[in-house]
Amino acid sequence: MPVPLPSPLYRAALSALALLAITALSARAQVGFKNAFPGLTFKLPVYFGELPGVPEKTYVVLEQHEGAVTLVTQKNGAWTKSTFLKMDVHQGGEMGLLGIAFHPDFRNNRKYYINYDPPGNLANIIAERQADATLLKDAGTMRELIRVGDKYDNHNGGTLAFGPKDGFLYAGMGDGGSGYDPDGNGQNKNSLLAKMLRIDVDKKDAGREYAIPTDNPFASGGGRGEIFAYGLRNPWKWSFDPVNGDLWVGDVGQDTQEEVDIVTKGSNQGWSTMEGTGGDNNGSMNVPVFTYDHNTGKCIIGGVVYRGNPASKYYGTYFVTDIDSKTLWTLKKNPAGGKAVSEKAGTAPANISSFGTDAEGRVYATGIYNGTVYMLDSPDLGPAPTAVPGSPAWKDASRRILTAAPGSRLDPSAFGTAAVLGIHGLDGRLLATVARETPGLPIGLKPGIYFASPEGSASQAMVLMVR
Repeated sequence: MPVPLPSPLYRAALSALALLAITALSARAQVGFKNAFPGLTFKLPVYFGELPGVPEKTYVVLEQHEGAVTLVTQKNGAWTKSTFLKMDVHQGGEMGLLGIAFHPDFRNNRKYYINYDPPGNLANIIAERQADATLLKDAGTMRELIRVGDKYDNHNGGTLAFGPKDGFLYAGMGDGGSGYDPDGNGQNKNSLLAKMLRIDVDKKDAGREYAIPTDNPFASGGGRGEIFAYGLRNPWKWSFDPVNGDLWVGDVGQDTQEEVDIVTKGSNQGWSTMEGTGGDNNGSMNVPVFTYDHNTGKCIIGGVVYRGNPASKYYGTYFVTDIDSKTLWTLKKNPAGGKAVSEKAGTAPANISSFGTDAEGRVYATGIYNGTVYMLDSPDLGPAPTAVPGSPAWKDASRRILTAAPGSRLDPSAFGTAAVLGIHGLDGRLLATVARETPGLPIGLKPGIYFASPEGSASQAMVLMVR
């Protein structure tokens, strides 16, 4: 006897249920945003990070036109703010207090670096400052390193960061503003504008407040020695992958395309000959790993690579958004080169101006106009493990001892067959990861005794002596 077919009404109900199930799964797959500090707001926040070297977990937020470095801590269950630094800055357009980077040895030398625009004549300044003995407040001293004159109040770049592998200070500089690069700074290797700069703040060359790293592309001539890469329009937000050292840059476009670049030493990113993938590539210009047109968004906000939990599906993923469309994308580097693998991962609840991470690898974003700091919310974006499974096996770590210095390369045999080596404190807490392809210890790792284990496996643990 033939089985009767479901009625049209029944089939419609099944289709609706299937659609609801697919929608629910899709919704669960999206990355959310939750208020990281309920009860607190900030004025034009443009940076988020964590203050190193202090015993109590302390976060850092830059307030652009306030010229304020604001600290956030939790006391008696409530989030509170305090002022680390307050200074006069240019409050027009895209200018203000734009970037901060803490020296890898901040705990001991108390040095940190800011990128800002002073009031009065237009200029971009990179300066060294120092915290007081508590590390929680500026001590009032400043040493100006670089001053670049400017004609316009837009395209100032601003991000600062120390290279995780070399310990040098990197600074992103915009092309000087207006539109269409009127002074041709993008391809002018004798201008510091439209460049990624790289300097050694621990040394001084004659006539400078810093030294030029000897392996910079133009250290011996052919351009300004400070230049690491060129052809950038406005590298407003960029960051290093803390594991492999890749330099991911969100470069804001002009009329047609927004782009993400993986910038390398000596690379020419094409501006203003190229915008995104458009224009004339003379064969020497790097092609972006991700682009979208202005039907999709109008201003890219470069992000960060998630390096929290190595077991997460997002481990090694770069998060990026657009301040206008609010679309959140994830990018995965293509090992063969070329375009990154991209996926839409959600929608921001506000106009995002920057991303940041804390010491455990959680990802945060700053809402520029509503003043809210968000934490990206997903079960797959949790912190690094606080202890390694099977931690009693650490007792067997003494079977092998590694000795290395901060920044030095580990012996490849330490990795076994693993791609990543976990560096742990004596309590088992994961402090850092080192990739086989770039096996240098983090430059900021303090001398001492640690455990190291391939892929975080305590059963293969070794003692690591950092000297």
